Amino acid sequence: MQDIKRKKIVSLRYLTSIISKFQNKKSKIILCHGVFDLIHPGHIRYFSSAKKLGDVLIVTVTADKYVNKGPGRPYFNENLRAEVLAALSDIDFVAIVNHESAVPAIHAIKPDIYVKGPDYKNRKPTLSSKKLQLEETAVRKYGGKVVFTDDIIFSSSYLLNQYIDSFPEETKQFLESFKKKYSENRIISDLSKLKKTRALIIGDTIIDEYHYSDPLGKSSKEPIVVHKYLREESYAGGVLATANNMASLLSRVSLLTLLGQKKSYEKFIRKHLKENILPTFFSRPNSQTIVKRRYIDAFTAQKLFQVSYIPDGFIDEKLENKIIDFLKKNIRSFDMTIVNDFGHGFITPKIIKIVSEKSNYLAINVQTNSANFGFNVITKYPKADYICIDEMELRLASHDRYGDTKKIMKKIYDLLKAKKIIVTKGPLGSFAFSRGDGFIHVPALTQSIVDRVGAGDALFAITAPCIFSGMDLTESTFIGNVAAGLKLQMVANKKPIEFADMEKFITRLFK
Repeated sequence: MQDIKRKKIVSLRYLTSIISKFQNKKSKIILCHGVFDLIHPGHIRYFSSAKKLGDVLIVTVTADKYVNKGPGRPYFNENLRAEVLAALSDIDFVAIVNHESAVPAIHAIKPDIYVKGPDYKNRKPTLSSKKLQLEETAVRKYGGKVVFTDDIIFSSSYLLNQYIDSFPEETKQFLESFKKKYSENRIISDLSKLKKTRALIIGDTIIDEYHYSDPLGKSSKEPIVVHKYLREESYAGGVLATANNMASLLSRVSLLTLLGQKKSYEKFIRKHLKENILPTFFSRPNSQTIVKRRYIDAFTAQKLFQVSYIPDGFIDEKLENKIIDFLKKNIRSFDMTIVNDFGHGFITPKIIKIVSEKSNYLAINVQTNSANFGFNVITKYPKADYICIDEMELRLASHDRYGDTKKIMKKIYDLLKAKKIIVTKGPLGSFAFSRGDGFIHVPALTQSIVDRVGAGDALFAITAPCIFSGMDLTESTFIGNVAAGLKLQMVANKKPIEFADMEKFITRLFK
């Protein structure tokens, strides 16, 4: 049996040579494509129906890194998924496709019939359906046709959610209650309506460097552990990550940020910003762009230590005046201003005064980190429409280490005359408050964590336009936790949160 399965699993390149022999014999080629994370009776009937349409049934599988169904998926890796499929008698060949859609497989195989399940027949106009449209176009290019089977519908996501996923009981109860009031179509539709929002994002540019090493052992001469350098990766962090994440929802995002004059990284930054972001860079004299360099054990992915390249003090008055002039001329033209304040000297008291007084709508995130611990707090702003901070930042701002979280939230909310506030508490999820909604708790939507860096920024970036648009606080906080859950699955800000990824994760949670 193992030999049979191994012979069935082939590379896409090798598959093309095999298929040509069948095509020369006028054999009818059928192609099915999907993730197939958990094979169930619906799949068995789907493959049986597909095989009856022709002579050779090929099933291609989406490679692990292109499966965008949210944290923890795929549950089974690509090799296991291919092996299970190869064990089915109706399937002749299985191949793994390194792409998010079946288009490369269609171009390679040129199937006579491309078969999709019944759940795709009356598909809604979403980004997922656009992907299927591209697949249909590719099939027709080679004279093939698309067929939808008409069997009973099962859902791998539903089965995994119900019987395999290990959500805590609180999360399960929240999702059941949430689904009674909201639908996936409503949420995705609400997100789609945000495109026309005009946003200005202000904050520090940070280049996140990850230097991977292999520990060799203790030095023979000094009490230190010696590491062998392996490789390094750089990511667009700080306000750049916020802008990239928000750009997945908005048609256009304007960015105001500060680079260093000595070592600006401007070429790198422009390359790593989405095309619909319009940046305005100011340059800080005698300084370099902020870099946070983390050293990582390559085997365990554990962070060893960090070296930060950060200027001391506020920017000089001349540069400050240039930024203030820009804000005075432009800030009123934006629907909302989003401030990502990392406390590295860019956002001065005078700039705070301008954004507080002139913004049509102000959303702020003020962060505490090792360079400003206890000094960079939300209360340095006189007011805000929307506040998003973590629990430690909330407690530092109120000088209250042990008090009730809800009481402290209410205190800061009133002090800044805010309309909405969200406080993140890591694995405990997010707590939100507004005078109209009261207190809301949305639990974390994943327990799987690759890297925590950037998760709070992702939540802030996605919730800010949601809350500005009038979306209710429960829905906004849920969407924020979706974004944070997706962000936790990647190293630093390796890639932005995409609308399609959010759509798939939301759909999965509603199964």
